[in-house]
Amino acid sequence: MPRCSFNFMKNIICATFLLGCLSVPAWALEITSIRFGTHPDKTRAVIDLSAPTDFRAFVLQGPDRLVIDMQDFTWTSPDISKDNKVAVNDVRYGSLGGGKGRLVFETQGSVIVQSAFLIPRGNGQPDRLVIDFKTAPAEIAKEMGGQVMGNMQSSAPVQGYDIASATSVDVPLPPRKNLSVAQASVHAPQIITPPKEKPLVIIDAGHGGQDPGARGANGTYEKTIVLAVAHELRRQLEDSGKYRVKMTRETDVFIPLRGRVNFARKNKGDLFISLHADSIRDSNVTGASVYTLSDKASDKETAKLAERENKSDLIAGVDLSHQEDDIADILIDLAARDTMNQSKFLANTVVSSFQSNGIKTLQGAHRSAGFAVLKAMDIPSILIEMGYLTNRGEVERLSSPQHRQKIAATIKKSVDSYFQKISK
Repeated sequence: MPRCSFNFMKNIICATFLLGCLSVPAWALEITSIRFGTHPDKTRAVIDLSAPTDFRAFVLQGPDRLVIDMQDFTWTSPDISKDNKVAVNDVRYGSLGGGKGRLVFETQGSVIVQSAFLIPRGNGQPDRLVIDFKTAPAEIAKEMGGQVMGNMQSSAPVQGYDIASATSVDVPLPPRKNLSVAQASVHAPQIITPPKEKPLVIIDAGHGGQDPGARGANGTYEKTIVLAVAHELRRQLEDSGKYRVKMTRETDVFIPLRGRVNFARKNKGDLFISLHADSIRDSNVTGASVYTLSDKASDKETAKLAERENKSDLIAGVDLSHQEDDIADILIDLAARDTMNQSKFLANTVVSSFQSNGIKTLQGAHRSAGFAVLKAMDIPSILIEMGYLTNRGEVERLSSPQHRQKIAATIKKSVDSYFQKISK
């Protein structure tokens, strides 16, 4: 069998998978590349194909290997990319005869298949066969070593999958030769469904562009601080492997408040977090606060804050006062869908997390007001004022990368708690 060999980490448990085809399509099939990526809970192999194909998957031991049977294929320009944690030693391929081809991954230990599915071509991407697997004790791998089958009609596409970045390695292959069909018992089929899509968190960095927001005692603008925290929060959420993240703005640009809400709705966000930093005449005031939507402000200062934030749209010539006819309907819808209760739960969680992690908060830190940016009726939403820029000590802390990391980590813990709560 021709072989693509590459050295991986030593002393890691080996893994093996087999995929076999159910039928033979009439058109020629080519494998253009294979990408391996590691994730916290799995290893993912993505095989780029010139066309969809039926397949079957199962694991074999002695030696451990992952084998992929499908329509007979060619592989004229092999391209294999991986990261250093991928527990695969070799890649071999060949023809089984009868119009069937086989691809074998020799792994560093026993594994189990988590999912195997086809993603049809689209958005500039080719047809892809995706296999998720993870290491497991040999006895468990043997017990769960059933086959996974799929075809062009039944293999459901999965959107939003992530491939870990890796260095591309071009490996020349020797001439192909026929494979002998492995003599191994195959267990009853194991039905594995594609992984559930991760929750989408929308992060909204307030202000931006010609709207700088509050100006700090040290000259730093609110728009700069909140964007830095937004990027740090995004990094921590994505690195956890639990969430997808989109930002309403990633650079110093102005986005109308209604545009931020529409962005969250268009992308079908599961959570909306708007980041801000406050200002006040009394430079001695410090502390964070968290806001949820209400048609009535919780106090006069909160009402003034909401009015000031909502007026930021006027800078770009957009007057929100002429676009608010649906507020009553939105509030009713929010209440009907229990969105406001979910928002309040998240807000209280953030306040508690701030307090338990040494981040000072205002007295009665969970507040409510009619913030325009919180009016996404289907999406639990909060607005976080991370502190007062008018206090020199607080603005210096917010300008510190270490403090911003601490704030982001605390918000992430709150997001974890929120999704654990709603999943029950």
